[in-house]
Amino acid sequence: MRHGLASVTTNRSSFTAAPSFASAVSCVRSRKKASDYPRVKVGPENPLRVERDSTALLECAVDSKPKVPNVRWTRNGRLISSSPTHPIQRVSVQDAGNYACSADNGLGKVGEQIITLDVLYAPIVVIESKTWEAEEGSTVTIRCNVTSNPPPISIEWFKEGSPDFRYTGDILQLRGVKAEHAGRYVCRAVNMMKPYNGKIVERVGNSTVALLVRHRPGQAYINPSKPVVHVGNGVTLTCSANPPGWPVPQFRWFKDAVGETLSSSKTILAQGSQYVIPRAHLGSEGIYHCHAVNELGHGPTATINLEVHQPPQFIGKMQQHMTKRVGDTDFSATCHAKGKPRPMVRWLKDGRDITTDANMYRISTNNNDGLSGMVTVQSTLLFQGKARPHKNQLLPSDRGTYTCLFENEVSTANASMNLRIEHGPIVLHQYNKVAYEINENAAVMCRVQAYPKPEFQWQLGTNTAALSMSSDGHYEINTTTDNNDIYTSVLRINRVKHEDYGDYTCRVGNSIETIRAPIRLQPKGPPEKPTNLGVADVGSNYVSLVWDPGFDGGITNTKFFVSYRKVAIPHHDQVKEDCGIVQQVSSEWMEYDCQRDVPCSVTPLDQYQSYVFKVKAINSKGNSEPSNEVATTTKISKIPVPLHVGFDPDTKQLGLNIGATCLALIAVVETIGFHESPIATWQVVQSIPLSVSGNGPTYKEQVLENMYSARRSSGRSMASDDDFPMALEEEIPPKVRVKLCLKSSHEYCGDYMDAEIGPALIHDSAFIATPTLIAIVVSCVVFALFVGLMLMFCRCKRNQTKKTNQTKDYEMDSVRPSIVAQQSQAPPPYYPTTTGLDNKALEHSMDLALALEDQKTSVYATHNGYGYHTGTSIQVAGHSLPNNEWVTMGYTENSYTNSNNGGSVNSQDSIWQLKGAPPPPGGSTTMAIGMQPLSMASLHGGGSAYATTTTTTTAAAGSGTPGLAYGYDPIATHSNVYG
Repeated sequence: MRHGLASVTTNRSSFTAAPSFASAVSCVRSRKKASDYPRVKVGPENPLRVERDSTALLECAVDSKPKVPNVRWTRNGRLISSSPTHPIQRVSVQDAGNYACSADNGLGKVGEQIITLDVLYAPIVVIESKTWEAEEGSTVTIRCNVTSNPPPISIEWFKEGSPDFRYTGDILQLRGVKAEHAGRYVCRAVNMMKPYNGKIVERVGNSTVALLVRHRPGQAYINPSKPVVHVGNGVTLTCSANPPGWPVPQFRWFKDAVGETLSSSKTILAQGSQYVIPRAHLGSEGIYHCHAVNELGHGPTATINLEVHQPPQFIGKMQQHMTKRVGDTDFSATCHAKGKPRPMVRWLKDGRDITTDANMYRISTNNNDGLSGMVTVQSTLLFQGKARPHKNQLLPSDRGTYTCLFENEVSTANASMNLRIEHGPIVLHQYNKVAYEINENAAVMCRVQAYPKPEFQWQLGTNTAALSMSSDGHYEINTTTDNNDIYTSVLRINRVKHEDYGDYTCRVGNSIETIRAPIRLQPKGPPEKPTNLGVADVGSNYVSLVWDPGFDGGITNTKFFVSYRKVAIPHHDQVKEDCGIVQQVSSEWMEYDCQRDVPCSVTPLDQYQSYVFKVKAINSKGNSEPSNEVATTTKISKIPVPLHVGFDPDTKQLGLNIGATCLALIAVVETIGFHESPIATWQVVQSIPLSVSGNGPTYKEQVLENMYSARRSSGRSMASDDDFPMALEEEIPPKVRVKLCLKSSHEYCGDYMDAEIGPALIHDSAFIATPTLIAIVVSCVVFALFVGLMLMFCRCKRNQTKKTNQTKDYEMDSVRPSIVAQQSQAPPPYYPTTTGLDNKALEHSMDLALALEDQKTSVYATHNGYGYHTGTSIQVAGHSLPNNEWVTMGYTENSYTNSNNGGSVNSQDSIWQLKGAPPPPGGSTTMAIGMQPLSMASLHGGGSAYATTTTTTTAAAGSGTPGLAYGYDPIATHSNVYG
């Protein structure tokens, strides 16, 4: 069956069976399915798009019956593969085209399908020439040839180094070209491709062409523009031109000879874009020129000045070693050097700068200018000064290494001299005593400085015989030196005995002098007092002290304790004399443990407080006497800031508001201005003395008439003789700021406060300061909020109390029997006293009672028209009943019979007693039951209570039936007693 058409074939067959199988043979006709021709399908898609250099896989699927043994892949009629899948590695553009897959299963018809391979590739950009030469003023047309698959979506031109240049299209056309058009142009093409099973990608191709415009070179430039080279070093000068010129130019170098100019100079120094000086010397310095030239002409010349610097070079040095004797006069040392630029000279002793402040030296320096800017410097160090004997004699302390150091921008050079001073021994050990206990090993040290080398001898007491090392080892003598003219001799006494105590003499001598240094050996004891107590540093909360420790008594762990107390020392230069701040005075000494620290910082202390200090030493043997006393005052922790500053630029009036302070202050005013600089900077205008108060703010107005700008070379002086006028630039908005400084120390200042500019703001400074005003407003707001919250709380509490009372009254009424006539208003509550037994049923009746405790009498008399009376009798139509009878009738028998606390409000006892009261004689009767105080003695033998009193008014009734209207308070009729 093929394409729905049936092909039927009739077959006839004969079969002869043996007799034995006759019964088992039957004939069955069957129909066989027809065969199918091959059906071919190619893929994975058609056309198949792949990117160049990737792998393409051609697939061929065949559906046939019978099955085909294989397939045939052909291209252009040529067999290329027999596999169902045909891979093509690294696909190229040449691989693109049609591929046929065919199959034959022998039924006489061949199945075949064609697949197209589409090879995608990025743009290939080709420009005919890599260079394009044009004349100035001509038109340039350059074509950019682009091939790609798929075609490009854009073709653009760019110029290297010119980001603003962009030209669209495959043809670049420039009209009227100039030298500026010369350069490298890039043609850039972009296409978008989507390979099979891939994402859309962007591919770019480009090509470059150099446009050469024939023109003469432009302005020449030399790099570096300000060359400086050191003598002996090399330097390279590079010349370039813009525009560079085409054809390629040549560069020519010229140098001005002495007294020669470029116009007269015709000698070409060198050619080429670079000029190299391998080793510069002073003759290399000068003015160099360069220009570029080609067949079309030369461009403007570039000029630079080459400077050759020379490091300091010694012309004359000091002797390396020098020996002088103490007392020699007018000694000096001289160094002589040259350099460019001029060298600066420094003198050092043992590595430290020598200054003339100590009046021990003078330094004389002379400068001589030479050719080519070379400067010769001669410097002499003179050992002269007021601190020297006779102002010019050498001292033993002059020994050491002296160095003259010359330095300029290039390098440094130095020369040294080792000076030795011949002098007699000088004692260096600190104390003339040592302390050891019996049987300890003592070391008595004698340390001196001397040149030449000294000899040592030890003597004990008045015995002139020198001590020597004994055979029993009791004495040992050892002498050492540190090769710095310092010698140390140590007398060791092993196992000290009592007779070893005493005065020892260290006899030291050399060719200059012999001295004797007494040293006492004694038992260990208390330390000696410190000396020369002084102040090293002072802060706002500390004082650092220094002193010379005394002999420690032979005990090394001796400590120091500083004693101090507060005193009052006037400092009118820092604090006003009549100010409110008063320094504290205390007669009590406080102590601070310094351990073994010298110097010692005593802290914490109060700011701006005067103290007196003294120090003593303490060890296990006792205390020393206190040292000398020293007094000082701690510093102020912070200088205040002005509360407000206002400035009127029209009147130049400054307004200051300073808070309460006791400091003696000045106000330093600064403004923006110009002073020897094109840049506007803050400059001091004026210093304003202030008269402040410790009791309140101070307001100060000052007119800045000339707008002076202060010039302070030392940074310390603010005197008026350093001021000079400064003209303000009108185009700059006025800016003024003020800081407060100590009158006695202008360097110690607070922070700046910027002035508010405007006439009205001047007078604002006299009013309450902004921080103070803010504090007042905030305080008022907080207080108002607090009062409002309290009122709300009280109101809510009151409403809650009313609601609670109403609820409780309702609850009591709901369980109380109605024994009186209905009233338009609820009866008033009962107000019990605060002592006695509690009625648990009425415990909530106290909620409102306390607030009205003081008004009981008036309330009971006229409350809400209930007619509470304080009378003592009952009026009944001409009859008078004693009050006590009604009381007995209504209440005596129901007292305290219900419970311990008198029963409940509606107890049966109370109701029964009330119902059992006999009616009054006569006709209709109206009763008003009131309350009056009863004596607790009649009820409980003491105290007081309330009982009911009744006033009855009788009227005629139509029925003759007596009617009772009770002015009844159920709480009052209860038999409870409240103390």
